[in-house]
Amino acid sequence: MSPSNIDIESLPVAICFQPFDFNMSTEYHVCFAGANPTPEGLTQDESAARAAAENQRNGSLTIPIGTDQGPMVSIVEPQSLAVLMGKFWAPGRELRISFVAGTDWQKDQVKKFAPLWCKHANLSMKFVPNGECDILIDFNPSLGSWSNLGTDSGYVASQRRPSMNLGWINKDQKEENIRGVILHEFGHALGAVHEHESPFAQIPWNKEAVYKSLGGPPNNWDRQKVDNNMFTKYGLDKVKATKFDLQSIMLYHYPPEWTTNGKGTPYNNDLSEKDKSYIRFTYPPKRLDAGQFNTMELHPSNQPASVNQQSKFFWKQYPTAPRVPVGLTSLDVGHERNIRVTATATDITQENFTSNLNAWADTVLYGASLTYLEAGPGFEYLQTGTFSTTEVGKWQDHKSQNSKRITFAQPFQGEAPKVICWLTTVDMGKDKNWRIKSYVTDVDPKGFTAHIDSWDDTVMYQAAITWIAYPANQANVASGTFSTDDIRPANKPQPENSATVKFAKKFGETPKLAMALSGFDYGCNRNLRLRLSTSGVTAEAVTWHLQSWGDSVMYRASAAYFAWV
Repeated sequence: MSPSNIDIESLPVAICFQPFDFNMSTEYHVCFAGANPTPEGLTQDESAARAAAENQRNGSLTIPIGTDQGPMVSIVEPQSLAVLMGKFWAPGRELRISFVAGTDWQKDQVKKFAPLWCKHANLSMKFVPNGECDILIDFNPSLGSWSNLGTDSGYVASQRRPSMNLGWINKDQKEENIRGVILHEFGHALGAVHEHESPFAQIPWNKEAVYKSLGGPPNNWDRQKVDNNMFTKYGLDKVKATKFDLQSIMLYHYPPEWTTNGKGTPYNNDLSEKDKSYIRFTYPPKRLDAGQFNTMELHPSNQPASVNQQSKFFWKQYPTAPRVPVGLTSLDVGHERNIRVTATATDITQENFTSNLNAWADTVLYGASLTYLEAGPGFEYLQTGTFSTTEVGKWQDHKSQNSKRITFAQPFQGEAPKVICWLTTVDMGKDKNWRIKSYVTDVDPKGFTAHIDSWDDTVMYQAAITWIAYPANQANVASGTFSTDDIRPANKPQPENSATVKFAKKFGETPKLAMALSGFDYGCNRNLRLRLSTSGVTAEAVTWHLQSWGDSVMYRASAAYFAWV
C-alpha cells in the first residue's frame, strides 16, 4: 500500500486531524482515537499475542484510567482481553526508525525531538535509512498526524506500510508545535493512549458543537462516528485510578467551543511530570528479579491449549538455584467444562526454569498468566512454601473449608512476620458458581494457619496456594491485599474494578512489585475471565485493576502484592 492510497477509515488508534475553529481564525491540532483498534491484516488476538511475546509485562499493564470523580454512564464493555492489554515494547529495546518520504529538514525534526522520550524511558532510538524497522514514518500532509499503538507499529512497518504519519511537520509551524506533535505521536508509538480517553477525564463536551465541527470538512463524520471516536468509553462505574493529567502531551488541544464551560484544553508541547513518571514505570531502568508468563506468548487466546510451557531465564545467573514462588494473575477458561488450571515453576537451575500454565481433562484453557519472584541472594529474609487442599482431604470430598497449620523452617525473631498467599491451582465443578478465597490467620513467629475456602454450593475439588513470609520490620519491603469488596458490594458485578492502595511506609524510590490472585467469585454460566493488572506504581502506592471482559460476571475478586527495593 503506497502512502497515497492509505484508507483513512482503516487506520488504527491515534488518528489525528487538523480542523479549524468556527471563526476560521485559529488552527487546532485535534487527535482522535480510531474506530479500528488493530492494523489491517492483524486480529485483536494476534496483536495481543505479539505484544505478549515482545514484553511479558504487557499482560499485567493496564492503560491509566480515570479518577474518583463520580459515576458515569456505562456505554461499552471490553469484549476481548486484547483490548485490555498493553502494547509496550520491551524495556531496554533499541527502536529502529525509518522514513518512507520527507525532506531532510522534516527528518531532522523527528531526530531532534522523538528521543526526548528516551531521557525518561529505558529505550533507545536508531534512525536507519532503510531495511527492517519498528517505526516507519511518512509526512503526507493530506492525512493529518497519527500513529499505530506500540508494538502494532512493528507489524505495520514490517509490511512496509507507514506506521506513523506526521502531516503537520512543515516550516510554517512554530518549533514548540512541531515538538508537541512529534512527542505526542511517539507517545502512541511507545504504547500510550490519549488522555481524553480516560473515563473520568472530566471534559464537559458540548456535543452539538463537536458534531457540527467534525461533521464538516475535512472530516465529514456522521454523529455515530463522532460518538465512537470522541465520547465512547469502557463500561466503568465508580473506579479509583490514576488522575486525569491536563498537562499531558497525550492530551491534544480542544477548542473552547467544544466544551460547555468554554475553557477547552491547553496547548501541551512538552512532556508533563506525570508523562515522565509513567513512561519510567512502563520502561523501568533496571531489570526486575521477578517476571511474568502469559500463554499468549505461545498462542493467541482463540487457539486454546492444555499444556503451556516456556523456559524463563533469570535476570542474572545465581550462585545456586533460587526459590521461585509463583501465582496466577489471569484466567480465561471455558464454562462448559470444569475449571482446572495450575501454575508451577519446575526444572529450576542457576540460570533458568520452566514456567508452566496447564489444564487437564477436558477443560478449555483459552489463556492464563502467572507472576514469579526470583528469591535468590538478597531475599534470605524471605520464607516461602505451598499448601494444597489435597494435603488435608481427598479431591472427591470437595470440602468447602480447608486449613493447615504451617510451621516455618526457621522461626522469625521478635514480632509475628507478614504473610501473603497467591493462588496457584484451581479445580472446580462447572455447574455451580466458582467461589474461592485463600488467606492466612493466627500468624506468629513460629508459623501460621493457611486457608483455602469456597462457600454456598460451589464444588471445589482441589486448590493450592504459594505463601510468602518475611519479618514485619524488614526494611524496604511491603505487602498487602486488596479486593473488589474494597470499592463495591459483591451483588453489583462490573467488569472494571480499580483503586489505589498506599504502602504502609513510603519507599525512597519506586519499588519493584509482584502480585497475584488470592480469590474470586464468578458466575458459572459464562466463561471465567479474570485479569489482575496495574496502571502505576509509585514510592507511595500501587494502582490495581481487577478486570473481566466479554459477558463474564465477576461478583468479586481479590489479590495480594509484594513490593521491594
